[in-house]
Amino acid sequence: TRMDYPDIDVIRVDDTYYMVSTTMHFMPGGAILRSYDLINWEIASYVYDTLDDTEAQRLVDDKNIYGKGMWAASLRYHNGTFYVCFAANDTGKTYLFMTENIEGPWRKQYIEGFYHDSSLLFDDDRVFIVYGNRNVHLTELNKDLTAKKPGGLDRIIISEENPILGYEGAHIYKINGKYYVFLIHSLPDRWFRAEACYSSDSLEGEFVGGDVLVDDMEYHNSGVAQGGIVDTPDGKWYGILFQDRGAIGRVPVLVPMEFKDGNVIMGVDGKVPKDVATNSTRPGYNYEPLYASDDFNYQADSEGKINLKKVWQWNHNPDNKLWSVTDNPGHLRITTGKLCDNLTQAVNTLTQRMIFPQCEAYVTVDGSNLKDGDYAGISAFQGCYGLVALHKD
Repeated sequence: TRMDYPDIDVIRVDDTYYMVSTTMHFMPGGAILRSYDLINWEIASYVYDTLDDTEAQRLVDDKNIYGKGMWAASLRYHNGTFYVCFAANDTGKTYLFMTENIEGPWRKQYIEGFYHDSSLLFDDDRVFIVYGNRNVHLTELNKDLTAKKPGGLDRIIISEENPILGYEGAHIYKINGKYYVFLIHSLPDRWFRAEACYSSDSLEGEFVGGDVLVDDMEYHNSGVAQGGIVDTPDGKWYGILFQDRGAIGRVPVLVPMEFKDGNVIMGVDGKVPKDVATNSTRPGYNYEPLYASDDFNYQADSEGKINLKKVWQWNHNPDNKLWSVTDNPGHLRITTGKLCDNLTQAVNTLTQRMIFPQCEAYVTVDGSNLKDGDYAGISAFQGCYGLVALHKD
């Protein structure tokens, strides 16, 4: 996609591929993307509009959840139900969302405990979660997926005392009766993301393995790692990992792979090919772009809710009393709710992802109702941001 969709998990249901990625502080959150060829993607839905509506998630005072929020979700499909599981680093909770329709609505519950970078495994009539950093745990959950199963399997399956980044970002699979855990870590002698895989013939047995991909695609020593794997209807396998592309963010990378004599082989001769050809399960399908222009002409739905285009997300929770596209049709009207020293604390900043390697955008601003001290404009929004704005003083 060449856009910021990191920490990917991916599944296939019949002829359709679905991907989930980290969205941290953006709302709605938990973007679910859909594809029929693993190369072109469109937004199918978001898992939640807002998460827990804490003060930090609402940018109250100087509180925020930058770098926190939802990380590295696990996406699974089992017995007709989609599951999305993740931990939020600001609340310290583990969330489980479920639906029979990928476009929602999603039901929300909590799993007791904090499961960093978790991965769900449905194995016959048992459910497990793999998680952790440096020490990678395998824990059995109870039937309703709300807590650990009393007396259930609970063990450390893989450990690494890496001074830079130990194993994390776990993805567990059962393939042909064998269990595989894919992980990210750094090379121990320098910062370089690498992908590893460990396998075992049983969940009680020893997991053995090591690095299966150490490559930066000749891009600034930025390694390709962390993500899910998926098979095609005709039996081919691919990994969808990510690579850090600087200010744009961490972009998905499609990696061909195969299982040979039970071993995992990723890439071609240890390298990630820059061009990968796949077969589409729906040739000629027309995808909705992952970015869009907008004239802000909207009508409320039958429940009175305004549904903005799926490409839009708010930075943190919006304050719905302070924005409108119906007060003045054809305009997004944002009303100042508080004074901020910094754009990063401003409520109702509407966002789209940028595109690698370069992109541009413009906005038309009506500043006739600005009050002294107000700004209104457009920003390339990061911790270090740039803006162009009308300012009244």
